This record gives sequence, structure tokens and C-alpha cells, in this order.
Amino acid sequence: TLVEDQHGYLWIGTNGGLACFDGRDFKTYTTLDGLLSNSITSLTIDSHQNLWIVHPRGITKFDGVYFKKFTAPAQTAGVRRVSRVFELGDSLIILSRPGVIGKIFNDSIYYWDKPVAENKMIYFAQRTPSMDVCFYLNDSSFLILSQNVKRKVVSHRKLFGRALNILNFDKDLLIETDSGFYTLDIEKSLFTRKQLKFSKHVVAYDSLNKNFWTWNEKTLHREGSGSSDGESVLHDIDIRLIYFDGEGNSWFGTNGNGLYKYYARDFDRCASEKLKAVTSIEKDRSGSTWIGSQLKGLWKIHRGKIKTYPLGDVNEVAVLDIKQSPSGEMWVASYGGLGRYDSLTDKLMWYKREQGLSSQYINSLAFDRQGGVWCGTSGAGLNYFNKGLFKSYSTDEGLLSRNISSLFYFNRTQQLYVGSEFGLNVVSDGKISQIPIPALESTSILSIHSFKDSLLMLGSSGAGIAFLDPASKSTKLLNSRDGLPSDFIYFVSSDSDGHLWVGTEKGISRIRLNNSLEIIENLHYGFENGLTGVEVNQNAFFLGQEKYFGLIDGIYQYNELPRKDHHSYDLHLTDVEIFYGQFSSRDFADSLYGFFKIPYKPLLPPDKNHITFRFNRIDKRYPKSIKYKYRLENFDKTWSMPSSTGQVTYSNLPPGAYVLNVLASNAQGSWDPTPLRYSFIVETPFYKTGVFVFMMLVLTLSSITLYSYWRVRKNMRKILELERIRHREQESLRKEIARDFHDEMGNQLTRIINYISLIKINGNGQASELYNKVEDSAKYLYTGTRDFIWSIDPGNDELVKLFIHIRDFGEKLFEEKGINFRAYNEVKESVKIPYGFSREANLIIKEAMTNAFNHSKAINVSFTLRQEGDQFDFMLADDGVGFNIGEVPRLNGIKNMRARAERIGAILRIQSKTSTTGTIISLILSKTKTITPWQSHSKKES
Repeated sequence: TLVEDQHGYLWIGTNGGLACFDGRDFKTYTTLDGLLSNSITSLTIDSHQNLWIVHPRGITKFDGVYFKKFTAPAQTAGVRRVSRVFELGDSLIILSRPGVIGKIFNDSIYYWDKPVAENKMIYFAQRTPSMDVCFYLNDSSFLILSQNVKRKVVSHRKLFGRALNILNFDKDLLIETDSGFYTLDIEKSLFTRKQLKFSKHVVAYDSLNKNFWTWNEKTLHREGSGSSDGESVLHDIDIRLIYFDGEGNSWFGTNGNGLYKYYARDFDRCASEKLKAVTSIEKDRSGSTWIGSQLKGLWKIHRGKIKTYPLGDVNEVAVLDIKQSPSGEMWVASYGGLGRYDSLTDKLMWYKREQGLSSQYINSLAFDRQGGVWCGTSGAGLNYFNKGLFKSYSTDEGLLSRNISSLFYFNRTQQLYVGSEFGLNVVSDGKISQIPIPALESTSILSIHSFKDSLLMLGSSGAGIAFLDPASKSTKLLNSRDGLPSDFIYFVSSDSDGHLWVGTEKGISRIRLNNSLEIIENLHYGFENGLTGVEVNQNAFFLGQEKYFGLIDGIYQYNELPRKDHHSYDLHLTDVEIFYGQFSSRDFADSLYGFFKIPYKPLLPPDKNHITFRFNRIDKRYPKSIKYKYRLENFDKTWSMPSSTGQVTYSNLPPGAYVLNVLASNAQGSWDPTPLRYSFIVETPFYKTGVFVFMMLVLTLSSITLYSYWRVRKNMRKILELERIRHREQESLRKEIARDFHDEMGNQLTRIINYISLIKINGNGQASELYNKVEDSAKYLYTGTRDFIWSIDPGNDELVKLFIHIRDFGEKLFEEKGINFRAYNEVKESVKIPYGFSREANLIIKEAMTNAFNHSKAINVSFTLRQEGDQFDFMLADDGVGFNIGEVPRLNGIKNMRARAERIGAILRIQSKTSTTGTIISLILSKTKTITPWQSHSKKES
């Protein structure tokens, strides 16, 4: 049993399982895949494109992906053997022997023992052209069940005895009976006698090709509807099934001999079976066909009669080229020399080396406008024959090679083009030049012909076809990437209809180009189309009203078959795979469509982005002509190159919405006008979605805002704290300034006022002494004011400047008594000290200098600034009388010095005894403390 689905797949039921033929390959399903049984008696495809597989004891439903089994209950005694399944309305009608029926509705099966008609049996069951079901019963009647399950009974009892076979015949039924042929118009319930011009048993009628198939004496015949002459197709083969597909092919299922395919071939082998290795074909003006063979020499066929001619050298039988000159003469290029045919004597005149040929091995011919003959040789360059004289050209004259593979004289340019293994030469007015063609540098030029009388077509041995513009020398390459079956081109030429015929080692292709030299039609002919040998020979073709081609096994004639009724099945997807089938794409779609259950607009997770698309177009007549090209919108920029591979894989697709576009060539060899489109989406990871990005943006902005708010609050608190500290410092500074003015300047001013009052009271008696005291107080006031102003200058907050200021004071002070004063600075680095620090240190050391000046009676005084580790030491040393340390607390000057040292966190160290000579006073400052704000604690040492 055999059935064809809407995509063109053939489903074949056998005793070994279910086979599917896609135009190129077979795939088999068995019980291991889900079949109820490997024995199949019938197949039916319903309106939903489900395949119903009938077994002797049950049914299997196949929806393109899954199998579902239906078995007959054991208690159903009437069901002995299931034979057929028919779709009527929304149910499937089951026919079983001996006439009991059941039905399947919504995948539920119902059996019953009630026959179609009581006490009646079913002999035949036939699906009618209107898709009704016709049962032929044993009471000489036909029972018709229509799609709405209405019953109609038509009896033939008065017309003939018994029906032998029932066939669909156009819109009616054709019934072969024991009294001849009748047609039945079901709608009118009318029988009409049908006269056929053959008496054989009719087994099938092909409504597409209008052919009858008959059986007689173990032979299958094909009969034309208007002729009694038939064609014998198969002999001595037990044929069980005849099926006609939508492409016009006929399929014959046999009992043990496999499956046969019958179809109208595009090529028929002609001439003699002995004729092999045909290398050249030409027709002369008399209608004779000249054939050159590499093995069988020269043949001429005229009105069905074949004649052979001896070659110039009887030891050589190879004929490489046959051409008819513009004057009508036939010339032959062979390995036995150059031959010219004389029609009057029916003989050939041969030219050899003795007549001036450089070599007798001639493989190509061309004619110029002057009537001259150009001969390309193997190993001896180029020869020109005109008016009985030969002229030779070799590499010395500019030829690229001595082995000439092809010649062509272009009338438009009046130049000869010479192809060889090293490129293309052009001969003009006897001068030879070269046309460089980079694409053909490494290949031989096997064929040269014109295209639309404006371009040259160069067939190469590995680079495809090059189109050359002789004027501009520009070229365009056409090769297997553009759809050619091979890049090894034995010949390329055009016919009067504008088709290009291309011969390769894989067969013959017929193509059509647009103005941009792009392939718009491409039909490939091979073994399936009648070419047994497949491989063609170089320049072995004739393109006229009749078309002939020379192949390695003989000569073939092309049959121009009508193509208007040859339709193309739809291009369709067969699968969408994720990671080569590791994950099912159907899990990511809400619905499926088509026989192959393709997911509709799937929404794929971001990690399921490795996708393989499989697609197919069935063409059982020209399977190798089907080409595909594809483009993925939002990913590919251009269409892919044409390919016969029906799949494409995209890996690591980024998130986005995509549409796969696929184009396929159709039965005419041209591309579909509109592509197959398939939409799908690869989801964006949650961390890349707009919502997530927006939330993260909001979170980030919120965090930045909160952080900025916290920083502002912190800076505000810091600023407020600094402001409070500055305010306290200012208050402290104001208090110190007030205290200093009160202690230093205020006291001195009070003394000056008191001294002036005493002068007024006492008169002149103590005036001199009081004047001196006023002068001393005024000097002290001046000095103190100057020191105060110096200390509040920020530019003087540096350790070395403090040392220099104190040194200058000491030099002036000790100079008054002639005391030797020396100052030593051992600190070379610049050390910044806090504001107010210099004033306290200045007053402490000046107090010590004043004490040494007034009380020490010293001869030498030294002042030193030195660094020990992380401490700085202001040390004042004298060699005068000391004093008792125990009395220090009672000395106000020392008490003030210690108080000032405590304020700045310094150490005041005093070394002196009454029994020794000299006193040392050190003001020790911490290095870290001198560069940081004042500390709140102090350390005292004595």
C-alpha cells in the first residue's frame, strides 16, 4: 500500500514496517518506533494530515511525531481482519472482513458486529473523486456513503452481471464488468457504457497523464486513452499496487520485487548501443547527423541509416570535433589528421603533416570570415588552413601553451579565442596576445562559446564558468557556490530560447540567467532523468531544434516535456532542534502546527540558543535540482549561497526576535517568489531585561542618592564640628590674646602710667630713675607687641623660622652684657607647626634667655635646635651659676614656662644645681605633635 501526503512524501506500507520516501532517501519505522505491527495492509491520510496505518488486527495513528495504537477488543467476534480505513465527516470508518465496520471518533474506537447491509458482503471499497466511499456489495449494488454519512444505493442488476474492478475516471467511476466497461455518475446514479480501444484488463487510470494501465499475459502496459497501441512496461512481475503521485510519476508495488517508478524521461538514448564515448555531434544542411567517438571513429546517420567512415590514420580512431563551415562543408578533427567531407563522392579528404600540419593530433576546430580553418592540436600549437596553405603558430609567436584545448571564432570582434591549460589567447590579424583571467590561472579552458552575442563563456576544469567582456576584459565567475552542480565544465553553450546548457561529470544542467548574470532557473539532469552514463564529454553537444548530448556511454536526445502541470510541493520545516535534539523545541511554544508538529513562535530561554532548522521540498522528478538559500533576519546581512543541504545551524544566538527566511528552487528550476518565514524569540536574560535594568538603575540611583545624602550629612557634621572647633579655638584665641594683652602689655602700660604719676608727685628727685623704668616698660611693650604680631602671622608657623626668630632675640639680648651667644640649627627639613604653637614656644625660650641674662652671670650661652628620632629639642645652655630646683615652684617665671609647655603638649626639662656650674633648659616637642592639632594632655619632667 502507498499514499502521498500534502508535502509530497510517499508513505509505503510493507510487511516489514512503514517506509517514507522524501524524493532522495527512504526512512523506515517499525514496532521499535511505535507501530502496532510491522505488517501493514492499508494507509490513509485524513484531513488533519494524520497518517492511519492499518494492520491485520488493529490500527496505528502517526501524527508526524508520535504513534498511537488502536487494537480490536478480544470480545469483538465479528472483526476478523481490518482491511481499510476511510474518513467520512468527523469520523474514520473502519472496514474489516467479512464486512463488519466500526469507527474512530476523537481518538476513541468503536466496533460493532452489524454489517453494512444485512446478509450482504463487501467485495470492493473505493474512495471516489468526490471523496465519498463506494462499497460494491454481493447483491449487485453499489452503496455510497457521502461525507455527511448519507447512504445511497445504486443497482446494476439489469445492465451487467458482475463488476470486476472499480477505478476513478475523471469525475466518475470506471467499472470493468463481465459485459465491458461502464462509467457511473454517482450524483445522477447513472450508468453509461464506455468504449475503449483495447481489450486488456484495466488495472489503473492516470488522470494526470490521461493514461490507462492494463495487464495482459504477465505484462503491464501503458495505454493512451485514444489509441489501441500500448507500451509494455514490466514483464513477469507480480504487481500488487499502482499509485500515481502529484508530480505525474507512476509507482508500482510488487510482491517481493520492490518498488518501481515510471515517469516520462527527459533524455532518451538513441543511435546504436555500440556507440560509446561520444565526443562531438553536428548536423549538416541535408539533415544528416554526424557523430564523433573516441573509440568508434566517425559516424553519419541519415534517415535512420548509419554509415561509418575511415579516418586518415587507420591506427587512430578518435574523433574529437566535427564542425560545419559557413559554406556548408563538414570538417573533422581527429587523431588521424584534418578531414574535409566531399558530399559528391561521399568521402573525406585528409590533411596530414605532409600537407603542412604541425601535428595530426587535432582536437578542436573554428572558422573565420575569410573561410579559413583554425585547428587546435595536442602538443603542436595552432594551425591555420586557407586556400590550400597551412600556417603554424607556437609559443614562439605568443601562445601560452602548445596544447590547445578549445577554439572559438567570435564574429562580433573578428578574433579567434584560444583556450589552453595556461589561460586564454586571442588571435587578431595574425598577431597573438594574451587576456589574463586570474580566476582561471590554475585551470584549463575546455569550452569557449558566446553569450547573447556580446560576452564569451569560458568553461574551465575546476573554476566554473567565466563570463568575459571582450571589450573591457572584465570577467564574472559562476561556480558551484552559485548553484552549479560542479566546477568542472566540459561544455557551456546557449540555445535559441536563451537557456544555458552546462555539461559536467555529474550530468547536464539547464540554467537561465538574468541581466546581472545571476542564476534564476536551474534544472539538473542526471540518472533519475534518463542519463545512464551521467558524465558528459568535452564539447559533445548539438543545440538546434533537436538537442543531442554525447556522454561516456553513448548519445542522448533531450525531450522537451510539458511542465505546466508539474507542480511544486510546498517548502516546509521538518524540525527545529535545540543543541542537536538535546532539548525539545516543542516545550517552548504554546501550540504546534503541521504534520511535523513545528512549534509556533517559540519563546526560547537565553541558554537554549543553539538552534538547527531542518527544511525540505519534495521533488521526486528532479531531486538534485532543489537548492536552498536562507537568511536570518536580525542576524544575517545577506542571503546564503545556494546549497542542496536542507538545514542550517545558528549557535550562540544573542537575545532578540528573529525570523528565518528560506527560499527553495521549484519544479521550473527558479526560486520561489516569497520565502518561507519562521518567527521565534530568544529571551533576554533576566539581568538584561528592561525591568531588571530599570530596577537596578533605580537601586543604583537610590544607593548613590543615599550614599550622597550620607556623605553630605557626614560632611555637614564634620563642617559643623570643625565650625564648633574653630569657634572654640577662636574663643580660646581671643581669651589668650586678652590674657596676653592683660599680662604683658596691660601690665606694662599700667607701670608706665604709675611711673608717670610718681614723677608728677615726687618732682625731679626721682625723675631720672622713673624715666628709665618708663623707657624699659615701653621697650618691653614694643618687643612684646612685635612678638605677638609675628606669632599670629600664618607664614611663621614653621619650626626653622621659629628658631631664627628666637636666635635674633638672643643675639640682641646677650650683646648688651657682652655675653658670648651662639646658635646651632641641626634641622634641615621644613616642619610645619600648628597655629599658636610658635608664640608659646617663643615666650618659653625668651623667658629662659631673660633669666639667664639677669641671674646666671654666665660668660657663654648657646641655643640649639636638634632632632632626636621623632622629637625636636630647643635647648638653651649657659655656663653661669645654677639654682636650686626645689625652689622652682616658687618662681613665677618657671611656673609660666611650664604652663605654656603644657598647653602645647611639650616637655620642659630643666637641669641646674647651686653647687654646679651651668644650667640647661630643653623644650622637647614631638614630631607628630608638631604637625597635628594641639593635644589635650601634657607631660612634665624636671
